[in-house]
Amino acid sequence: MSKLETENKILRRLLWLRHGCPSNALYGDDGEMQCHKCCLDFKRDSAQKIDEKFTAIGMKKYIKHMKELDKKEGK
Repeated sequence: MSKLETENKILRRLLWLRHGCPSNALYGDDGEMQCHKCCLDFKRDSAQKIDEKFTAIGMKKYIKHMKELDKKEGK
């Protein structure tokens, strides 16, 4: 395994472990790196797909926050 492949594997594992979902949502048996809460497979999904999913999750949180602010302001 090349140095780049080794680093990629390490970074994917770190991202899987620390991406913000609770540990009970993570599945890691038999070398897997999946999150059942955000539906990502950190072992198989491309970096682009992971980035797109994180962006979508962030946008959903932002929209929810803005709707809550509108409710508080009576809009």
